[in-house]
Amino acid sequence: MNNLLIISCIFGKQFKYVHSSPDNKNSYFFTNNKELKDEIINKGWNYVYVNKVLSDDIIISSLQSKYIKFLKFLDDFPQFQNAKTFIYFDHKENVSSATIDEIKLLINNNVDKSLIIRQTPSNKTSVYHEIKAAMRHSRYVKNMDKTKNFIKDIISTKEFNENVRICNTGLLIFINIENIKELLNNVYEKCIEHQQPECQIYWSIFSQKHQNKIKEIKWTDIKNIKREQPKHNKKHLEDSFDTIYENSNVDRE
Repeated sequence: MNNLLIISCIFGKQFKYVHSSPDNKNSYFFTNNKELKDEIINKGWNYVYVNKVLSDDIIISSLQSKYIKFLKFLDDFPQFQNAKTFIYFDHKENVSSATIDEIKLLINNNVDKSLIIRQTPSNKTSVYHEIKAAMRHSRYVKNMDKTKNFIKDIISTKEFNENVRICNTGLLIFINIENIKELLNNVYEKCIEHQQPECQIYWSIFSQKHQNKIKEIKWTDIKNIKREQPKHNKKHLEDSFDTIYENSNVDRE
């Protein structure tokens, strides 16, 4: 498959390890933590430095990661703009070459769609189910009042429905970026405005206007993927591909 890039990221000081790259030619790992450079390269990724403030505040670093997840980085890294298809996954997703093969098949079977996303493993059918689940995490709780007020106000317009199947943004398969740029921008901008890293809440609202462009699949439809913390691995990948893109102008939130 031509013009396909695999991307993941870590921002901040909280994490020390990454999973092995599923494809050391077309896989790019973004970070603002230069201490991760050797770990990233040794796991077979192309290392990409992003010049954003390095923080130990998990809210700040979580919000910085949205810059990659929702493809805002393309505005500042022109070398990636010619790619047609992106597979994004959170750094905790352990993705293998077999996973990529599954995803390529999904893409080929859904060329009329702009994005493929998995539904959450639990059957959440309301934005309020997602808010309730988010309240178990301190980084989401801090600014949740802003989020709740926004949800209440936007649902009161009757343009959006609170009853919606919740999807998991830990894996996003972008097939046609231009068609869903409005959705990506809306989710990203609201996360930043509210200082709220829990993007699945906003996704559940804004995606309603784009359902004809989105293919939702079951959590178990992709078999060869595991969500787990990366571990230390001393093995050096001799064929790791050290391509470093350093963009000193990328310093906006």
